[in-house]
Amino acid sequence: MPSARLPLAAAALAAVLGLASTSGSVLLAVGIAIVQIVFALGVVGSSDLSSARAAGWLGLTAGIGALVWIELSGTADLTPMAGVLGPTVLAAFVIQLLRRDGRSGLNTALSLVVTACVLIVMPVLWLSLHTTPEGTHTVTLALLGVGTVALAEALPISRAVRRVVGVLVASTGAAVLVSLVNTLGEAVPAVSAVVIAAFAGVMSAVAFAVADRLAGESGLGLPVASPNDDDLSGAADAEPGLTASGAGGVAAPATNVPVTAAATNAPASIAPLRVVGPFVAAAPAAYVLGQLLVG
Repeated sequence: MPSARLPLAAAALAAVLGLASTSGSVLLAVGIAIVQIVFALGVVGSSDLSSARAAGWLGLTAGIGALVWIELSGTADLTPMAGVLGPTVLAAFVIQLLRRDGRSGLNTALSLVVTACVLIVMPVLWLSLHTTPEGTHTVTLALLGVGTVALAEALPISRAVRRVVGVLVASTGAAVLVSLVNTLGEAVPAVSAVVIAAFAGVMSAVAFAVADRLAGESGLGLPVASPNDDDLSGAADAEPGLTASGAGGVAAPATNVPVTAAATNAPASIAPLRVVGPFVAAAPAAYVLGQLLVG
């Protein structure tokens, strides 16, 4: 099971962003910028793929540019995202075409850069949603979903169960908040509050599942068994540092020392992905549902 500290860090970040949302757009923008920096340099930039570092910096430049644009203009539409992503993707194509090392890995590099730019820019949707008339309440409800699922992710139970529990608790919490807080109930209908919190929680669970899948594919933390484990029962009779190899009786170097793939293959991008990935994944759902169901 992954360390519980990372989901708890994500839950704490959700709480901080929620408080920032109630305090004003500037503080929320600062919090979103932190999410973008961690994702760009920690998730994208630290991966083993070629051009990852350049993709991280290019995406971060686009993300901060869109964030500043929204903060200065106060617009709730997608114009800043489109205005920033268009030139950024074009620049990515030009940079790749001007490479002097040939065209090897061109498609992979282009895919990485374009995907990285889109994902790094995506958190600005939180700020766009915040600029709507009832944006503070909507952002708070969506962050409730993210934070609750992150807390549930730290429970020592099966992954599927804890994520379902997180979504259910987030939905229940949204309904309770709407009924108890008059200003929130007047701004957001109860059904809309439940839907927004639930879908933000679902997308957060998807982000955690993606991190688990990537960790599993890389062998992160999975024990690596020796192929000769069944033949090493007679190792005690062998010379020190040697093991019996079975029927042949020929001594061989000891290989029954437990090792883990994490010791040799531990992608540095998994840990930050568990912390900020939920905010990237939940941003589109929160924005779309907030625009449709609130106001």
